[in-house]
Amino acid sequence: MDRIPIWFVAVLAIAAVLVLAPFTPWIVLALWLGLYARRIHRPLTKKLGGHAGLSATITVSLLLVIALPIAAVVTSIVLDAITLVQGLVESEQAQAVLVKLVQTNGADLNTIDTTSGAMDLLLSQGDRAWAIGRQLAGAAAHFVIGMLVMVTGMYGVLVYGSGWYEWFERHSPLSPEHLRRLGDAFVETGRGLWFGIVGAGLIQSVVATAAYLIIGVPSALALGMLTLLLSVVPAIGTALVWVPVVAGLAITGRTGAAIALAIVGVGVISTIDNVARPLLARKGQLQLPTWTVLISMFGGIELIGGWGLLMGPLVLRLAKEALTIAREGKEQEAARSGESIETPDAT
Repeated sequence: MDRIPIWFVAVLAIAAVLVLAPFTPWIVLALWLGLYARRIHRPLTKKLGGHAGLSATITVSLLLVIALPIAAVVTSIVLDAITLVQGLVESEQAQAVLVKLVQTNGADLNTIDTTSGAMDLLLSQGDRAWAIGRQLAGAAAHFVIGMLVMVTGMYGVLVYGSGWYEWFERHSPLSPEHLRRLGDAFVETGRGLWFGIVGAGLIQSVVATAAYLIIGVPSALALGMLTLLLSVVPAIGTALVWVPVVAGLAITGRTGAAIALAIVGVGVISTIDNVARPLLARKGQLQLPTWTVLISMFGGIELIGGWGLLMGPLVLRLAKEALTIAREGKEQEAARSGESIETPDAT
């Protein structure tokens, strides 16, 4: 049988990548979640007498029952945070911005639900309302399709994941060893982002939100979400939220509350960042410096939007592993030929 032309294979491979590209982040999420959900799926399959399909359906359903309400709440709080930031941006003076953070102006933003928050954003744009409405509708459709891709992908990973990997191992141009190492780097990135980035930021966000609620700062949940988002910035990220709040409390005469929040910020929130983040990062075992993770996140956001928070570090980690594999291959070739390769000075 004649061999298929390599150019034809390349064209079809590129076409396949282009077709999958719009939903690549959802596919990545499906793979990560599916791999971690195996801890539930495998023992459940044994209890169900080996019915992997039924076990996968139950496992995915349980994850959705937990995840969807959380996603709805987070979406509502994110909209509140956007509304809060818009209100602050509209303030013309720095002092007015600080006062807005700690004083209620109209309805409390924490009472705005997802629908009203979206409507407020829509109506506030005036003549651009129709265009924004179309954008929201398109984003909603993309989200629904993405969720479908993620759910079916998780099911596929649980039921057919081993078969998929074996097929890819047989047909991939990479050796099984190299493919395994890249796969380990893929799993490591998901685990590292969750423990080292989201885990530490979530703890800081919970503590900060509790402090805002106890002190009586309006829009406490929105400020807590901003704390979580900015926690990716090492050392000063959370301070970008609580320091202005402290200043606003001081300006409005709430000196005691300002001192209390400053003590919590310095003594608790910053301590969590310095203590919990390294511990969680070691548990996640993401083999990337925090600085490069931060840059890859921001670079990913610049290129593809919000999904860059996940895809940026993933691409960087896979690139690092590929470079390491290539370097090791050169060293092995040099060792077989009796040559040596100079290793750059680490300093």
